[in-house]
Amino acid sequence: MAQNMVLSQPYLNAQFQNPALVGDGIYDQRIQSNLRTQMFANNNVSNTIVASWDSRFKNNNIDNNNSFGYGLQIMSDQLAGGLLQTNYITMNLAYRIYIDEHKENSIALGLAGTYAQTFLNQSKLVLGDQLNSQMSNLSASTGLPPSVLAFNKFPKSFTANTGFVFKHHSETSYIQGGVGAFFNTIPNIVTDATQEPTGMRVSIFINAEHILEDDKTYMLHASYSNRSNNASINQQIIFGGAMGLPIASKFETVRRLYVGCYYRLKEAIIPTLSLLMDTNVFGISYDVYNNDLTGASLKQNSFELSFSKSFGKKKNEVLRTIFD
Repeated sequence: MAQNMVLSQPYLNAQFQNPALVGDGIYDQRIQSNLRTQMFANNNVSNTIVASWDSRFKNNNIDNNNSFGYGLQIMSDQLAGGLLQTNYITMNLAYRIYIDEHKENSIALGLAGTYAQTFLNQSKLVLGDQLNSQMSNLSASTGLPPSVLAFNKFPKSFTANTGFVFKHHSETSYIQGGVGAFFNTIPNIVTDATQEPTGMRVSIFINAEHILEDDKTYMLHASYSNRSNNASINQQIIFGGAMGLPIASKFETVRRLYVGCYYRLKEAIIPTLSLLMDTNVFGISYDVYNNDLTGASLKQNSFELSFSKSFGKKKNEVLRTIFD
């Protein structure tokens, strides 16, 4: 419960944002991935890996404005140099309805199921003597027999998620917004631990990109999430944008360099570079944390790499954006 899973480039991984985004790409299929590393006092404290694949069923009926998307996402959150690792596998399904004859506007409803399993490397626990001493003192003061700390062999949980998304996508502009509800049940590591009630994480996001003169674009992203209605601790707000600069002007070739910056409220400024090359997207970001984030003089550093690959038939002649 100490830290929500965080990405500095969440807009480059559709399924991480909302289950209703599966099958939403401009091409038939896509693979998206993010790797995030956090360092504290030159020690690796956290690695987050997110990888996903999604597609949609082909619809040969041009009069039918509906489509069905599906996707698979794998996440791994590795803490304290491998002491604690939680792996997630999620199946996402979405039903999309186009609400105009040109298929520029659509709404989608998504559902997902997530299986999570936690692994604890007990050989890296170094608090045994302190823990046993505290338990012995507690036993002496209460007169009760000492407790033995027992770990579950295979801590696991199953959760469900849902989301709703609206999108406008034309030859010159792209606007996408949605809301999601994620019901979190953390796998219990200790057998006699107090069971945490199932909580709900609410997520809201908006993505936008618009083409300017000389094939330049500007893009914006903002998102908000809150877990268990605890606005003072578990909320997260990210907003910012980037300018897309063309680096090629050949027929049917889209290549842009995005230079931008984002701000995670009360936590970090995030300079970001992204490269869109036809069907590929590369991204790199670095978190510059606020000096008053902690009272200690130790510095925290985080960087993230992202990669996306689209393939298959292109859906239609619309603006190729970084969000695809």
